[in-house]
Amino acid sequence: MSGQTQPHSSRILLTGRGAIMVMLAVFALGLLGASWTPWPVLAGAFFVIGSVAAVLYVRPGDLLMVTILPPLLFGITLLGVKAATATGSVVLSVAEGTAITMAEAAPWLFAGMVLTLVIAWARGLRGGVRELRQDHRPADRRPGATAGPRPGPAAADPPPPAA
Repeated sequence: MSGQTQPHSSRILLTGRGAIMVMLAVFALGLLGASWTPWPVLAGAFFVIGSVAAVLYVRPGDLLMVTILPPLLFGITLLGVKAATATGSVVLSVAEGTAITMAEAAPWLFAGMVLTLVIAWARGLRGGVRELRQDHRPADRRPGATAGPRPGPAAADPPPPAA
């Protein structure tokens, strides 16, 4: 796991990639546990645990990415686990297993995302969203941009010389 410590704290902070790897590992463990045991609630509970752990331990600059990715990572991991544990017709088994697991985990996915957003917002997600919005503004509308004359058709073509 990729991590670094702050000089004034012994708390480990993960990079965005490290947090993604943590989520993938936790989601896979939960999904495998739910496939091999009679407790389908493990998949949802591990989604909440993985999402919350990632958003708690990621660097503040990577909060936006870690807040958005858990449902996508869960879906990818779910397809991989269902394909790896499929019996009989792989396509049918994966489709059926994915639909059933998503239906059973839906309340947990919703609760996990709400909790993740609340924690991320408290840790400074607002700043990341503000930076993203500023990066996607046109250059002339960014704060601090000088508003000079824009070259138009008249300014671009000089008048023909007088004969």
